[in-house]
Amino acid sequence: MRNRIFALGLALLFTLVQTAPALAATPVPRADWTFVQALSPGERVAVSTKDGDRLTGRFDSATDNNITFKHDGRSVSLTRESIKRVEVGRKNRLLGALVGAGVGTGSGIGAGFGLVASSDQFSMNTITQGAFVGAGIGAAIGAATGVGTKYETVYEAF
Repeated sequence: MRNRIFALGLALLFTLVQTAPALAATPVPRADWTFVQALSPGERVAVSTKDGDRLTGRFDSATDNNITFKHDGRSVSLTRESIKRVEVGRKNRLLGALVGAGVGTGSGIGAGFGLVASSDQFSMNTITQGAFVGAGIGAAIGAATGVGTKYETVYEAF
């Protein structure tokens, strides 16, 4: 049992180590408006204007000269010349995995203490195994659900 938990922990560690650089890579800002026109209706967007305003909402449509999206329940249309940057919001899965691992570790330690308290034998291995199993399960659930919104730039005017 001890070897299985260790192998599970190593597998989780190697998975996170290999995916972290890919998640941390920042895409190069693009000056091509066709990326904005290719967005799907309903996607979360953040539009920064040249005046310094930043509006967030759900994308509706984009033509050659403007973008239309819903901000606070109302439809907003901005011209391409007034836009400095358009960003698309995605779930932050790395942060979700880290938060999930922390919550899972705490839950696993609590479950380990509960098992030790209810049995006649005292073994720290139960608490440690509970922490590893809880961290793995929590990280998986956290990565699947994501925490917060991470914005990626799809258009930036120069």
